[in-house]
Amino acid sequence: MPLINSPMGGSFAFPQHLGALDLPLTVKTSVGARGFCGFQGCFFRDRPMDTVRIAVVGAGLMGLSTAVCISKLVPRCSITVISDKFTPDTTSDVAAGILIPHAYPDTPIPKQKQWFRETFDHLFAIANSAQAGDAGVYLVSGWQIFRSIPAEEVPFWADVVLGFRKMTKAELKKFPQHVFGQAFTTLKCEGPAYLPWLEK
Repeated sequence: MPLINSPMGGSFAFPQHLGALDLPLTVKTSVGARGFCGFQGCFFRDRPMDTVRIAVVGAGLMGLSTAVCISKLVPRCSITVISDKFTPDTTSDVAAGILIPHAYPDTPIPKQKQWFRETFDHLFAIANSAQAGDAGVYLVSGWQIFRSIPAEEVPFWADVVLGFRKMTKAELKKFPQHVFGQAFTTLKCEGPAYLPWLEK
């Protein structure tokens, strides 16, 4: 296996079958450093033969979040994040995500609600911590307005966000092209701050 130098120091073996894909890949790992939040027990050097090795493809919000979650769930794992771009050059670096779920018809609503609640609780804890500013995670209040009345006026996630309510007629008058609205407080995650924070 050819050795690839990590931008974070050290080197590691790069499997031939991935190299054969002829992709312009850059790889970051936690080799000999605390490169990613929660990866402290995941080192390539002096790794026991039975250590679980995991590759995560993608270094945007989903990829890094997945890597951090895995590192917490799989003790003493070895994680490699493989991507063609890393912060500050990912799509997530130019985006801010507002946490509002969408319904997926092939996934049971209780499962979707569980995922949303876990995500909300996780980000809410960050927003209420001293790290909120560095992480770019904040509470945000606003409206979701509709040109027609939605099938579900009270969505499955209404009791997860804060202060969910239907908009009043007086509020809707400010949006004359819309006939229905919901007001609530949720969370905003700013990619340009959140990705570097995940890598700490």
